[in-house]
Amino acid sequence: MILHGRKVVGGDVSGPVAKSTSPLSFLGEIDPRTGMVENPSSELNGRSVAGTVLTFPEARGSTVGPYVLYGAKKRGVAPVAMVVHNADAIVASAAVLARIPCVDSIPLDLLEEGDQVHIRGDQGIVEVPSVQEVHVVTSILRNREGKVLILRRSDRVGSFRGRWAGVSGFVEASSPLEQAYQEIREETGIARETLVPASQGDLVRSRDGGKVFVVHPFLFHCEDPEVRLDWEHTECRWIDPRDLSQFPTVPKLDQVFRSLGIDTSPAKPPGGPL
Repeated sequence: MILHGRKVVGGDVSGPVAKSTSPLSFLGEIDPRTGMVENPSSELNGRSVAGTVLTFPEARGSTVGPYVLYGAKKRGVAPVAMVVHNADAIVASAAVLARIPCVDSIPLDLLEEGDQVHIRGDQGIVEVPSVQEVHVVTSILRNREGKVLILRRSDRVGSFRGRWAGVSGFVEASSPLEQAYQEIREETGIARETLVPASQGDLVRSRDGGKVFVVHPFLFHCEDPEVRLDWEHTECRWIDPRDLSQFPTVPKLDQVFRSLGIDTSPAKPPGGPL
């Protein structure tokens, strides 16, 4: 897997991911003498960041923080690189002062604790050689009433059994769009001639162990057709998109909807405050 972000400080290094899901303070949280994290609420508490690729959303705390990381670097107990979602002034200053390669604008949910990664800081690239990218399509069908079709995955499929999803499948055809038409025909019995392509969304990536599913989202308009499910699904429903949160779905299905311009925000109850 290759993730493209933005260069903060260049450099070419490798190391294991040490991941924090919460903002990190260099001052008071990282001991510059040992590189140990001292924060009971952190996943990294009691561990050293020395030699790791330190991954966290953003920094918090004092502007003195960059000098803490500089002190850790002078003692050889600093991370070899940093990968962040948002490199604010504290992170950027720390990376520059300590000369630690840093990349930001990376979706951190695609990185897991212990991943061996390679940082190409000058290109803003994070490589995870052990993770395979798998391209799939997910099609959302919308009828004349504005309702969308979701399907419940059977116990016979290879992943996310019992979860609700759009019409999905691995990209094996000549193009993702052709694969979308093929999956709709196979999984619902709906003919291509009855579908009107509406939009194609931005790619959505979702991690599942050693794989990252790269989802190609499509939206189709259709009349109210008869749906004939194949073995991959046990039931289907036409729902208001705002009710999506009521269903246990495959990961990031709501993001697929949003990429297609479909609002999944729950409807406000009537009679509420203006």
